[in-house]
Amino acid sequence: MKPTNTAFSLFLAIAAQSTDAFTPSALNIRSKIATQIVAPAGSVSSLASSNRSTALFSSMDLYDDEDDEDEDDDDDDYPTLTSTRPSSSLPKLDPYDPNPPIKPRPGRYGFQSIEKEMEEAIPLTSLVQTMSQKEREENLKIMRQIKNNDLADLRLRKDHAGWVDANNDLKTRTKADPWYRVNEQIRDAYQLGEMDEVEELKSLAEKLGGPPPGVKVGDRGYALHTDIFEIGISASRAQSALEQSILEERVKRGRAMAAERSKNMEKEQQAWEDMLKNPGEREDKEAKERRERTMKRIMGEIEEENKKREERAKEMLGQLPELPKDNVSSLNKALEEATEDVKRLRKMRREGTGLGEVSDDADLTFMNPEDRLAAADAGVSAKSSESKGSAAKAREAAAAEASGGRPRLPGDEDVTRGEIDIATESGSTTTSGPLTVEVTSTYNTAQSDPPMRKHCFQYTIRITNNSETDTIQLLSRRFEIQTVGSSMKDVVQGEGVTGRTPILKPGEVFEYTSTAPLSVRPIATTIIAARMKGEYKYVTLADGQETATDEQIKEGGDASAELGMFHFVFPEEQRVKPVAAAYDEDEDDEDESKDAAPTRAAVAPPAPEKSAAPKAAVSPASTLPGDTDMSSGKITVDTSDSSNIVTDNVRVQVSSIYRPERSDTKLDKHCFAYNVRITNESPSQNIQLVSRRFEIQTIGSDTKDVVQGAGVTGRQPILKPGESFEYTSTAPLSVKPMLDKTSVVARMEGEYNFVLLGEDGSSPLSSTPLQAKMGVFHFILPDQE
Repeated sequence: MKPTNTAFSLFLAIAAQSTDAFTPSALNIRSKIATQIVAPAGSVSSLASSNRSTALFSSMDLYDDEDDEDEDDDDDDYPTLTSTRPSSSLPKLDPYDPNPPIKPRPGRYGFQSIEKEMEEAIPLTSLVQTMSQKEREENLKIMRQIKNNDLADLRLRKDHAGWVDANNDLKTRTKADPWYRVNEQIRDAYQLGEMDEVEELKSLAEKLGGPPPGVKVGDRGYALHTDIFEIGISASRAQSALEQSILEERVKRGRAMAAERSKNMEKEQQAWEDMLKNPGEREDKEAKERRERTMKRIMGEIEEENKKREERAKEMLGQLPELPKDNVSSLNKALEEATEDVKRLRKMRREGTGLGEVSDDADLTFMNPEDRLAAADAGVSAKSSESKGSAAKAREAAAAEASGGRPRLPGDEDVTRGEIDIATESGSTTTSGPLTVEVTSTYNTAQSDPPMRKHCFQYTIRITNNSETDTIQLLSRRFEIQTVGSSMKDVVQGEGVTGRTPILKPGEVFEYTSTAPLSVRPIATTIIAARMKGEYKYVTLADGQETATDEQIKEGGDASAELGMFHFVFPEEQRVKPVAAAYDEDEDDEDESKDAAPTRAAVAPPAPEKSAAPKAAVSPASTLPGDTDMSSGKITVDTSDSSNIVTDNVRVQVSSIYRPERSDTKLDKHCFAYNVRITNESPSQNIQLVSRRFEIQTIGSDTKDVVQGAGVTGRQPILKPGESFEYTSTAPLSVKPMLDKTSVVARMEGEYNFVLLGEDGSSPLSSTPLQAKMGVFHFILPDQE
């Protein structure tokens, strides 16, 4: 049953009067008093003797108000107050003691073991190294194996017992080498700033043998834990360091961009203020800059052209000539050359080798020695040659200037016509006195560019001294070269041979190889590209003479060895199959047109008016839907710059090449040249080309341009079986390349319409023409360095 209201009132009164109701000592006393309450709640004596206990419980009820509500329904479950617990059953430990003698639990890092205390009790000065260096090295290897491999493996396998054994083994091996303990003490002393103690511990570490072999001690005097066990940087730390570096770089770039932006804003603000202060000055400055850029570009082009001329001169002459530095020196050099020419002419006349004999005081007019010799061979007198008027002399001077200052002579008529009257040998052998001059020539494919009419030949010259006693020195050379179709010969002469004057002893041989770049196109009536001949001036050295004297060099030697005539012959693939033409036609290269006049390889004469082939209707240029891959720049076909297709026994070959000298990348203007060769491969049928049709699509365009018209380059050539028609045209394109996707700037294809001719070779068999396809090819920009 529950205590009465009287008992609770007394309990509260006593608690209110008590000064130690809530002190720890009061709690101890109350716990003892609580066990002495044995009288019923209604007994006055019991309440009087246990008033402090009642007060204690009432004070405790202040903190247990919630328990009263739970006990209202359990009146019968309370035991009687007379049933008390014996005093012997009280716990020996006071539960209210704030410092009970209980063994503390280990914290996060454990608690120091007795073994470690015993180990630290041993003074450092008493430590002795008991292991040899070899044993220490082996011990370190095992420690690293346990630390880096065994412990991690046992942890992954969840072998706790094995992990504990391996860890204990690692501790034992660490204790076996006292240096590790000293190393930890050095680290602690360094981190605390006790440098004197660090130095003492370093000396002690040295006495213990220093670090084990394979461990490096840093500048601080101790080895790091990662160095001892060779523990590399973790992946997370490496990633963190990388991210930090990236962040720093971004910050640096951002600051640089902000500084640049601020600088640009200041510059714009300054330009705006200047424009307000001085209107028009900005436009004048921009105009001046444009003029300077233009002049710089022009001067650069002039310098580049001069370099090309110097390279050509060096290639032809073997060395660069000595050029004057200024106008005064140029004038003096011209006067000296004129004086030397006059002296040489006078000497030739006195010796009878010139145009008659004259006295030394005769009034001579300057004339090219080669022209005088040619006039002498033709039987022209000196009087008639010298009687030329000023107009004739001016024309001769203009012609010499037009040829680049190089002497020119009338050419051979058979080379001019392209109908060679003699054998077209690519080499020759000629013996003149003691010297034999042999020459052979070959075609240099690598340095040739047939679509651009550039053909390069190599010739090797071998000069042999056949004399048994005389020593000969070569002094100079002189060549005459005439390209096919040209009416003039170019004369190339200079001192020495390939830049030197070789000396040939009896039986010795001098050999060299040079190149001859020719601008010429093959024609159907001959297989040669040019004809060449010449001579070498030499002097015979006297006994004991090592080299020619200045006087012998000035006189030009005492004899000459002839370089026999030979020809530069086109290889089989560059030749044009002959065609019997009834008339001769001169052509001009009109590269500026969209479909320029071609280089004619084989063109038959126009058919008579009564049998003329039907002309195709000419329509203006139109457009067609373009290819999607060209519009997007993602080319899906083979990007070849040439094609070769046969249709109805007619082969159409085409190749393209970039023309940088006629292009301007800054203005997106790109010029290409394409060479077309049309061959009649029919065994017996003549054909006539009557019209053409091309489709061209530039990169990024959605449409194709269609170009068509009658004939081919303005003509309708007739091709017999095996004959070819070849021409070169240009395609100037205004297009912006997509170099990030492809180097192709345009695609082209088309067809040529032709008709079959009857037995007479000129009458068409049908009014409906056939088509010879031109395969797809591309205009491709070269690789840009």
